[in-house]
Amino acid sequence: MIQQEIIEKFSRLSEGKLTAQEWLSWFSDHKDNVEKICGRTAFLKIKPKESFSGVRNLYIGQLGAFDWLKSVKINVGFSDLYKKGWEREFDDFCKAEKQKQKQLQKEVEHKFGYLKNTYPKFFRQLTQSYSDSDVIEAGVQLEDIQDKEKELSIPFPEDLTTWYQNVSILKLEGIEIDFQELSPELIQKKQYLMLGEFWMYGDGDRLLYNLENQSIAVFAHEHSPPKVIKIANSLSDFVEKKIVTYLKDFE
Repeated sequence: MIQQEIIEKFSRLSEGKLTAQEWLSWFSDHKDNVEKICGRTAFLKIKPKESFSGVRNLYIGQLGAFDWLKSVKINVGFSDLYKKGWEREFDDFCKAEKQKQKQLQKEVEHKFGYLKNTYPKFFRQLTQSYSDSDVIEAGVQLEDIQDKEKELSIPFPEDLTTWYQNVSILKLEGIEIDFQELSPELIQKKQYLMLGEFWMYGDGDRLLYNLENQSIAVFAHEHSPPKVIKIANSLSDFVEKKIVTYLKDFE
């Protein structure tokens, strides 16, 4: 009796005769029997996913149910109603995403257009990667940078001054650079400026500025043993190449 009910419900699903609510409610009440009778593999193909919309769960469930019915030699019609519904929903989603991207590009242009001349590749990548959770704050005045040089007793090379005149705080996924947190760091008997963090090799890797040659490195603390690894020839290369590549990997 239970198997016959499953066959009847699967048949109605295959023929496009169930609403999303009817299917989800029935499956929730009968999922244990579905797994027992249909087997684990078929069950996982048919099972609704919490992250899916109603129409997508209908379509995915329909495909799985139809395959199972065929496997037990039951012929049934197959409606394209759910497929068309899912395609319309996906098309609407893509259109909405394109609209969001256009709006994002306008927002990035408005907020960070001043970066275009100094860091053009970084700016272009922001139009693709920037989100509401990211933090980018405008640079500090030259006087503030000079005060920081006196505080640390370290003269800043030109590229470092240029960066902080443009960006005082940068917080992206796995990247954090904060002018106020800038500090000297002695690692393996070599003096660096600790710019912040860049989680390239492990969470919490420190981002370092080499005062001898103005290159950029990270302190890979999870490496055995921990070691300083050079990742860019200059701060500009780090921003324009390394950060851009890093952000593209998250798209």
